[in-house]
Amino acid sequence: MGWRGLRHKGFEVFLPDEWNAIIDSLNDLYGFLTTGEQDIKVRDINARVGEFSENVLVQGKAVIKDGDPVSIYQLHDVAVAQITKAVDEAKVTEYTREVRDVAVRIRMDEYGNVGVVIAEPLDVYGRVAVSAPSELVDEYKPISSYGSITAEDNTDGFEVVLNKGGRPNVNIYFSLGGAGELFIEISRNGVNWRTLHHYSFTDAVSDVIVDTGITYPYIKARTPTTGIDVEFEIVASR
Repeated sequence: MGWRGLRHKGFEVFLPDEWNAIIDSLNDLYGFLTTGEQDIKVRDINARVGEFSENVLVQGKAVIKDGDPVSIYQLHDVAVAQITKAVDEAKVTEYTREVRDVAVRIRMDEYGNVGVVIAEPLDVYGRVAVSAPSELVDEYKPISSYGSITAEDNTDGFEVVLNKGGRPNVNIYFSLGGAGELFIEISRNGVNWRTLHHYSFTDAVSDVIVDTGITYPYIKARTPTTGIDVEFEIVASR
């Protein structure tokens, strides 16, 4: 076993060559850790703070730093799930879910830029086909009122009333089993009535009256004639 002299603060200490080799190794390790010129591989690092002059990679991917532009190219599935969840929980309007179902397809280009692609359904012109709210659809549906009476039961005349709301187009089918009068009346409240049409017939008759632009919400078909078969049908639409 050889010996090597080590001078420290005026003293010279002789150590075995093995100790000197250890000290040399420690000096090398210190250089590895401090010069920034070597590659160091370890399994775990536990520290309170750290400072990096360049990039930090985790599993080969760069860690986003404060001020970096954010790219979610690698987070496609996560992004879709999070956007879907956020829209599901949003309370902007009661139709949010229908909008989500049409517009949740996410497109990302090679640079990680995100775009929303309208999904389905689309018509032949590429326009989005969406359903109108049910209450709006109901406003455009035709509504009707129907009634009939036999001559035997017709002792006071007969009438049929329809609360048509804002539907301005009205078709009125009428059938009188004999000579009689027909009144078509309108009202804003269903109580006070105004005559729109008045007809007198000298024989049995069946026909359809077509009116447009009637904004009164109530309309009535009425005959004061007794002792005849009567049938009325009123249909209103937009």
